Amino acid sequence: MISATQVLERHNDLKATRALVEPQWRDLAKLFQPEDADMFNGNNKNRVYEDLFDATQLYALESFSGGIFGQLTNPTNRWFSLTLPDKDLAKYQPVRAWLRTVEDVIYASISPAVSNFYNEVPAWLADLGCFGMGVLYQEESLGKGRIIDRCIPLSESYIALDADGDVDTFHRSFKLRGDMAKRKYPELAALGPAVNDKNEYVFVHAVMPNPEFQPGRLGTAGAPYLSVTVCEQLKAFQRIRSYRDFPYATVMWKRRAGRTYPVGPGHMALPDVSMLQEMERTNLVAAQFAAEPPTLAPDEAAFTAADIVPNALLYGAVNERGQALAQTLNRAQNLNLSNEAAERRRQAIREAFYFGVMQLVNRPQMTATEFLGFQEENLRLMAPNLARVQSQGLSPYLQRRYRILDRAGQLPEPPEELDGQRLELDYVSPLAKLQKAGEARAVLGWVAGLQQLAAAAEDRGIMDNLDGDAAAAVLHEAYGPPPIVQRDPRKVEEIRSNRAAMAERQIALEQQGQEVEIAATAAHAAQAATLSDGRAAA
Repeated sequence: MISATQVLERHNDLKATRALVEPQWRDLAKLFQPEDADMFNGNNKNRVYEDLFDATQLYALESFSGGIFGQLTNPTNRWFSLTLPDKDLAKYQPVRAWLRTVEDVIYASISPAVSNFYNEVPAWLADLGCFGMGVLYQEESLGKGRIIDRCIPLSESYIALDADGDVDTFHRSFKLRGDMAKRKYPELAALGPAVNDKNEYVFVHAVMPNPEFQPGRLGTAGAPYLSVTVCEQLKAFQRIRSYRDFPYATVMWKRRAGRTYPVGPGHMALPDVSMLQEMERTNLVAAQFAAEPPTLAPDEAAFTAADIVPNALLYGAVNERGQALAQTLNRAQNLNLSNEAAERRRQAIREAFYFGVMQLVNRPQMTATEFLGFQEENLRLMAPNLARVQSQGLSPYLQRRYRILDRAGQLPEPPEELDGQRLELDYVSPLAKLQKAGEARAVLGWVAGLQQLAAAAEDRGIMDNLDGDAAAAVLHEAYGPPPIVQRDPRKVEEIRSNRAAMAERQIALEQQGQEVEIAATAAHAAQAATLSDGRAAA
């Protein structure tokens, strides 16, 4: 079994790896999250926001995190659903009902009344936008009947990657006062007076692959991940636990080849933000010079700066001939030119945080064409990053939440049709729907092209190439209306069968009418012929 010394040695290795990116993180925090600027050096005396002359990056980051939160994990909407690889089986009523019930249980477990999930996600996404990485912790609180969700500050986070580039080792370093530590870890009581209630202690919670993992075993040996908590000052303390699922959902915005830590929108905007702060500082100085220009005087005896106030009489400012002995210094500033350059920097910062996309998803008054066409290029650029938010962050989080609820006996018994079936997550949030806008736009363009071609060739048969049901399904996915507005395929088939039957009856009635008319015509003809023959015989 791993020892406390081994954990601390490994922690020192992880600290050395992270030390390479900490200077840049400090620069990012100073400009984008000033309240966190000291989190990597322990200095709590920094005066927040004192060096900022423009807040564009603060608004852009807020729009970024708020936009993704509101459109990807909105608590007022259903933003994920459960499905199966076998889509036909997923539509089978007993299976669909079970999947819906499980979804409801998961939604209830992360609701604001039960969990801090929705309170912690904005900070998780803000770290992702600023530093390129965010960490969300999920833990069962045994004996209390609740699940803890918490965004872990990057100042406490240290990671290592496996051979596939996935996070498989996570160390969290945090401080606790002695009295708080003893409440969290009752084992510390055995150390007696060695633990001072008023002293602060540094604890390290290490989660790593279990070197003794054996599938099917009970206890620690049967869990894929080992959890070890140690204290830097109290070497005798060690708590060993295990996890069946990795508890830290670590999402990265953009990976760098050969690097452990990623980059995010903040890294891309950093040069523009730094330049904008300097430009705005210069603009502020220029505005002060324009509003209160320096005065040139022949000597100190003429007047002082305190004399230059509205309605003041300045003796000695002119000679007896009325010639000015003092004049203002005109620096001939072109403030408009400087403001234009600053506005270009602001726009670049907004674009780095996909400001246009965040505004797009909050514009319900847009027409269908605008909705599908607006900022499509930005959506394509943003799609890989959103996919990582889902695959590295939300998916592991929801999978672990499902297993926690299952182990707690909170999920209903699945129908026998699900034996051996694998569950899949399907994201149905507005932003997830928006990612499919390109497909819908292509479908609409193709349909319009077919219509124009059919009209030009005067051949309606060209429209036979269109599978209307498939096109309707793609548009439904892209526009994202409530599922209730889309008829069940079985109901559609029933309506079509009834329509076909009515058409057949109408045709039959028309044919019957034609047959009656033909028979009547024949009868009349026969009767006329008989009468004609009778008259001829007479």
